Amino acid sequence: MDISIIIINFNTKELTGNCLTSIYEKVKDLSFEVIVVDNNSQDSSCDYIRREFPQVKLIKNSENRGFAFANNIAIRNSKAKYVFLLNSDTVLLNNSPGQFFEFMEKHENHNIGVCGGKLYNRDMKYIHSYSSLPSLKNILFKIYIRNTILEKIKKIFPSLKANSEPFCNREVGYITGANMFIRKSVLDDVGLFDEDFFLYFEDTELSYRIAENKYKSVLLADVKIIHLGGNIRPDDLVKVKYLIKSELKYFEKIKVKFKLKFLIKYLILLRYLLLPDFDLHYLKRIKFLFRVIFQQKV
Repeated sequence: MDISIIIINFNTKELTGNCLTSIYEKVKDLSFEVIVVDNNSQDSSCDYIRREFPQVKLIKNSENRGFAFANNIAIRNSKAKYVFLLNSDTVLLNNSPGQFFEFMEKHENHNIGVCGGKLYNRDMKYIHSYSSLPSLKNILFKIYIRNTILEKIKKIFPSLKANSEPFCNREVGYITGANMFIRKSVLDDVGLFDEDFFLYFEDTELSYRIAENKYKSVLLADVKIIHLGGNIRPDDLVKVKYLIKSELKYFEKIKVKFKLKFLIKYLILLRYLLLPDFDLHYLKRIKFLFRVIFQQKV
């Protein structure tokens, strides 16, 4: 089999249905299966998927143990050459799995472990699709460059974006987990997702291990996929909490030097303090961030 398309569902019945519909409409000329792992949804998702998409291989978890855990279950059940991890809130615009497959099958791309496409919101505006691997250097960039210099430039030139849309293929640090097309042999080599991550940064940590093992991650500029939930709002405190804790866990996993651990914590604190539209009074924001960041074991 060429590809296993893997979707994790958690109370997203309608979104998952739209995603599945786009897959069966767009994917052609490939041997593929679709595996949906349900994380104990309470919205009748499983009954809906069984009824409307009987060809889907549905795996129902008795509890929600996170995104990494669920993806690993599906990967272990896959017999395909590639796995395509696709968020439930995505919609394929064309045969993107076919484009990924054709690219990865080229002999000159044998050392590419992961590829992905460009993500767009429902208005077809480009959104976050890739980045460099997190480091002290790019934390400083986000604080002092993106939040100061780039913001001033954007006021003068409103059309500019901090995360500009690429118009040619490029090697990147990581592809966002919303659309990771991964060579199965690479996962056999470097291992699956780290299940210590419940939500966020599991894709980044896996990409770090992929890069450490001399494989590349590449963004394909011609592939476009809609991602309806592509941005985290600063006022969504539950998701912000998961995001911060997972970022700190990432630095723990890559064994950052002990002397840098507290510096990284304070820089992450500063970065979130500078975020616009944070739905907390400033003093409450500081209290919330201190509680999240400094109770985390790193």
